[in-house]
Amino acid sequence: MSENNYKDLLKKIIQSNDNIRLAAICGNFGTITEKVQRAGITLLLTERDTEKLIGEAIHSWQTRRKFSQKIGEGQYAMAVYGKIIRLSIPLNEYQILLITLDNILETPKLIDDIHKILQKSTSVVLEYN
Repeated sequence: MSENNYKDLLKKIIQSNDNIRLAAICGNFGTITEKVQRAGITLLLTERDTEKLIGEAIHSWQTRRKFSQKIGEGQYAMAVYGKIIRLSIPLNEYQILLITLDNILETPKLIDDIHKILQKSTSVVLEYN
């Protein structure tokens, strides 16, 4: 997928819900390859700190994949903090979609909305459906 396609996808995700603060495509070693931040939002972590957390998330997804034949493919992981919620959604073996949002109560609907956007995208092929 090209950078422009990623940027468009991330913009659609940001626009899908006012509580989304950041949407990012992250590579295998925790690097952010593309991101879109909601206008007017101040991120709580530096990009370096965010990349450290992404590295841990990617490691967790690699571990989950080892058990996928027994329990099924992982669809998303959610970490809830006092100020934000962080979602990670595997796009393929090497990339995850990272989304941060305000700590709100409508998270399951938000996840469904994001999955619909990903499924409609002709340039993203999810490993699960």
